[in-house]
Amino acid sequence: MTAEHARRRNRRMLWSMLAGFPVRMLQIVSGLLIVPLAYRYLGAERYGLWAAVTAIGQMVPLADLGIGNGLITAISAATGREEPERIRSAVSTAMLIVGTIAALLLVVLGLLVLFSDWARWLNVAGTDAAGDARPAGAVCVLMALLTLPVGLAAKIRIGLQETFRNSVWDASGVVVTLGLFVAATRLDAGMAVLAVALGTGPLLAACCNGIELWRRRNLTPRWVAIDFTGFRPVARLGLLYFALACSAALATAADNVIAIRLLGAESAAAVGIAGKVFGASQAVVIVALMPLWPAFGEALARGDHQWARRALWRAVILSFCVSAAGAGVLLAIAKPAIHIWLGRNADLPTGLLLANAAWLVSQSVGNVFAMLLNGAGVIRFQIIVSVSYALIALALKLWLAHVLGIAGIVWATVASYVLFLLPLYARYAWRHLARIAAAG
Repeated sequence: MTAEHARRRNRRMLWSMLAGFPVRMLQIVSGLLIVPLAYRYLGAERYGLWAAVTAIGQMVPLADLGIGNGLITAISAATGREEPERIRSAVSTAMLIVGTIAALLLVVLGLLVLFSDWARWLNVAGTDAAGDARPAGAVCVLMALLTLPVGLAAKIRIGLQETFRNSVWDASGVVVTLGLFVAATRLDAGMAVLAVALGTGPLLAACCNGIELWRRRNLTPRWVAIDFTGFRPVARLGLLYFALACSAALATAADNVIAIRLLGAESAAAVGIAGKVFGASQAVVIVALMPLWPAFGEALARGDHQWARRALWRAVILSFCVSAAGAGVLLAIAKPAIHIWLGRNADLPTGLLLANAAWLVSQSVGNVFAMLLNGAGVIRFQIIVSVSYALIALALKLWLAHVLGIAGIVWATVASYVLFLLPLYARYAWRHLARIAAAG
């Protein structure tokens, strides 16, 4: 029976990876098309506002307080223990809590629209972009809040090892978004309508995904299945995931701010461009690694430690080889590709490109261990290590920026990750597997 579960687990992982790659590439291509479309349509000044309000919208998913990620681990474990009623209870309770959070935040958004000076807050008062600040900002946040509760369907599918089904709806959402965005720019519809176009695709995809998922009788949310007491472990785990996400963001989100404060606007632009070039490859790696999370969780719940150990070894080796190859290709084509995309005057220092290549490889390997720790529910350890790593990286950035220039900002991230976080993650992951095997 264990062998059959392992074959089924491997098959679902493979399907999820194969389905995820084309969708991620579609998202990358769509993003590369939307950026120049928006820039040419809005102009430099209004595009700066557009970048700010869309970034705010992208932060809204954190408002679920990590419940979605906690749900992944809870569902994968319940699947391994063959407890369908626990899955239904977790889904029903999570939907109520996240829906309530979204509703409360909609009230807060309404108050901000009525009483807040968005133009001043976004530092565009007195400019041509001032009139767009309130409507565009409000619409970006609104679309993200509407997507928040129905977006749980994607998390549920990940926990059920059905990530490949998410890919179908994600692809549809990307196509809808791109089509609406092009139409909005051609019709000169304004920034707020662009925000509607950008958010409609993900919202429709999440709704359709949820409708298809919740047609299954064992997954349909029901009032009678709501169990706050039983949900407490999932909520606590979710809050830990929330803290982990915030600490991980701290380690990298400060790069542009440090660059512009210490080295000027041109340096900040270079850091941002290099991050986008190598970030596309990192996104592809994440697609390949994400199915490991529920697979590890389900395997450990069944006591299949041998499979988990083999999968961890193979994933580490494969992740290193693939990311190293991808980094090498990007190093070879980065400069000519940037010239084509942004013009001959755009250039990036070789040291900055090398630093980003090293970051791509090191983070790809580290994410394998993170998937195992996530699946095993080992989050407190990750938070302690991640927060410490973020603080070390921040201190190194402030120093190396003066020593090595803009490349030093990224090298600081690489150094703190490789010398501190990665060894601790790897050691804990292997020891955790050994402890579980010994206890079993």
